[in-house]
This record gives sequence, C-alpha cells and structure tokens, in this order.
Amino acid sequence: MNKIFNEKKEFKKIKENITEVEYKKLMSFVRGNETLRSNTKQNLLRTFTILFFTGLRLNEVQELKIIDIKNLLQNGNVKIDISKTFTQRKLYLTNSFQKELLKLFDFKNELDENKVISKGSDKNKKTSINKIVFIQQVNKTIKEILGEGFSSHSFRQGLITEMGSKSINIKIISQFVGHKNISTTMGYIKPTDEQIRGALVR
Repeated sequence: MNKIFNEKKEFKKIKENITEVEYKKLMSFVRGNETLRSNTKQNLLRTFTILFFTGLRLNEVQELKIIDIKNLLQNGNVKIDISKTFTQRKLYLTNSFQKELLKLFDFKNELDENKVISKGSDKNKKTSINKIVFIQQVNKTIKEILGEGFSSHSFRQGLITEMGSKSINIKIISQFVGHKNISTTMGYIKPTDEQIRGALVR
C-alpha cells in the first residue's frame, strides 16, 4: 500500500493568544495555589507579568537581572541584550507595568546581579534555575490553567495581536518586540475570537 496513506497526519493546532483575561486567570491561580513553594510562586508571577507587558520570549526573561528591573523602574526604559538575535531591545515602563513590578520585587533582599528568575536560597546570593526545566514548568502551568493551544509564546502573540488591532504602525510593533523585519511581526497577528465575531457581517 502507498506509504502516504499509512502515515497519520496531524492537524495544525490553533495557537491561542494570551490577553488580559488569560493573564489575570494565570496570576489568580498561581497566587491562590497553596501547593506551590514560595520561590516557585514568585518565579511564575514574575514571569507571567514580564511576558504580558513586554512580549519577551521566555528564554529572554530568564536572562534578566534584578539591576535590569531597577533601571526600568528608575528610568522608564532599559536596554537588554537578546542573545538569540545578537541585538539589543528596549523595554518600556507603563503605569500598570510599574504597579505590578513593585508588587513582585523586594529590592532590599536581592543583589543586583541576581537573575530575576532564580532558585531560592538561604543566602543573599541566588543561583539560576535550569532553563529547560523552568520552560517546561511554565508551559505546563499555562496549559493546566488555560488549556491546549496556549504556551509562553501566547503572551508574545497576544501582545502583538492587540497592538495590531489598535492600528499601531507595524514598524513600531516590530521594533517594540525586537523583530528584524515586519513580515515576521505580521505572522504573529492572530485575531481573537472576539475580534472575528465583531467583524462578522452576517
């Protein structure tokens, strides 16, 4: 029999956006989950907040240091190095982002060189978490709460989609999220169910 007919093809699944509704659901679940260790809870809350407001990739969040957050809060923006593309990206502070960050960071007890996402420690110096293990933990948590089709990348897609729906110039969006060209940015814009329903004419 022809090999083509024997192969089981999988449907390409829809990649969902994380919008404010999903973000609040994630934050509420993590805050209320008593089975999570305090350091795990802190890491997840920080990660979800930074992903939601910046559209960073998860591995980029793992590179952030406490000094980056301090500089962001002090100056209203901060330049960070993106190792994936060997470029710099600028993060910007909004009032709502500032409010959330101030809830999540206690700068008196953290060294500037500590990573934002780190293992708990009895000492002031904290060590980095295994990157792959943390990525798996974040995506597992997201899927448990929001379902299949959601991942850490849904934050990035959701932010780009929301900016696109507000008719923001695609060049501005592209620069904000650190894309080298606007065609990459265009590929991220996935209308939400609400946007599609609102566009229906029949």
